[in-house]
Amino acid sequence: MKLIEKFKNWFTSSKIEELEKKIAEIQKGQQTVSKVGVAHPIVTSLIKKCIYNVSTKNIDIVFTDGDVISAVVESNIYEQIRNTSSKEDVLQLLTPNNVKGSDYDIDKNDEKFIKEQITPIVDILSDVQDFKVVNTDVFLKGVNSISIPSSIVAEFIRLVSEIQDLQDNSSELIAYEQLDKLKEEYDSLLMFTYKLLLNPLKDSREQLLNFIKKNDIKITSYGNLVLYRACWESKTEDTELVRFVAKEYLKIKAWKKSPKNYEVVEDEKGLRCVSFGEVHESYKGNLAELYSKLPEMQSKGKQYYSDHGKKKIVIGDIYKIDDKDVNLDANVCAAGGLHCASYDYDYSGFGDTNLIVLVNPSKTITVPTYDFSKMRVSEMMIVGINPNERGVHIDDAFYSNLDENYHDYSIDELQEAFKNKSFEPISVSTEVTELSLTEVVNITDILKNRIVEVV
Repeated sequence: MKLIEKFKNWFTSSKIEELEKKIAEIQKGQQTVSKVGVAHPIVTSLIKKCIYNVSTKNIDIVFTDGDVISAVVESNIYEQIRNTSSKEDVLQLLTPNNVKGSDYDIDKNDEKFIKEQITPIVDILSDVQDFKVVNTDVFLKGVNSISIPSSIVAEFIRLVSEIQDLQDNSSELIAYEQLDKLKEEYDSLLMFTYKLLLNPLKDSREQLLNFIKKNDIKITSYGNLVLYRACWESKTEDTELVRFVAKEYLKIKAWKKSPKNYEVVEDEKGLRCVSFGEVHESYKGNLAELYSKLPEMQSKGKQYYSDHGKKKIVIGDIYKIDDKDVNLDANVCAAGGLHCASYDYDYSGFGDTNLIVLVNPSKTITVPTYDFSKMRVSEMMIVGINPNERGVHIDDAFYSNLDENYHDYSIDELQEAFKNKSFEPISVSTEVTELSLTEVVNITDILKNRIVEVV
């Protein structure tokens, strides 16, 4: 089991290399940095803003065409960037000695190493009905076009091995508890892998695995990613009530209690929650019912919106980008997609309200070349306002209900596409999935039924 444990540590470890976080703020209509930073007027029309923090060495470049790039560079590079005349020159200055290439090369070498190590023991998955082993490659049931990445195969080997060990020695209660936990983990990874293979972008699938490994990303029981972002809040008549409901709902869920048992009232103390059935003059509604109506409540005004593009964000609803607006270029940091980040990413400069979001792995686009702690996606589910400080994982009780709703929404979207003979849900920009329609139908059926048996 030592080899299996090695794979476990490799795949589920915290960040291998944590990049310095962005701390410079871009204020509307002017160039600005933190007190320890510097800013100078830009002499070229190529760059709209160029902000450099001398303490963190973080640079943010806003081009006149709307693209934004962030990186960590020495001060002499900052001076050179200010005087460049082409975006290509800027990218070259930000990538000395092919730093990006070396980072990705290491990950690809890791994947090759993992495959070499698991080859002698990969047959352990041959007896599990969810897999098909062909020579040294492992495929999911019903999928023959794309093999499972070796890092995920290694994790499946670990889980199956530990499950089998416990099944052979399950006389004690603790063994049953451990067995249930392992099966839940297996189920989650299986759902994640099916959704990952639905992603039509090969580079995105590879980058996503690196992103998960480097940033200690949590995967839900339905195989979605738990990520974070910020947005801006604008005041409307219902803003205070929306914010209160969004936060209280998640807080009570974290207490392992039902929001249905709480009412929202308003008195001289302001908005607050009371036990179900208590009588108050200023009754706003049942907490669970109010939460379900958040999208409707926010339709009355622009209460939450993104930093880039000022797109409206609705808590409790799907946030999407049009396919025509997707940009597949990883060198473009802030355009061509919706952004979300790891639990410890400093996104304070992108809004005054911190959010929890869920992302279907099939909807990821790219991880920006110069910022490995965030990613660009085409769609996300807005769970609610994050009550935690930066650097703290959210508990699954916060998002469990919406996780199931988002999963069901994804399945309904695929099934509706089949009726219309459309590949739209599994295509991005000009890229179309490598899977056949039959394979996509197979995956959809499996995801819908969520039948998992480990033997």
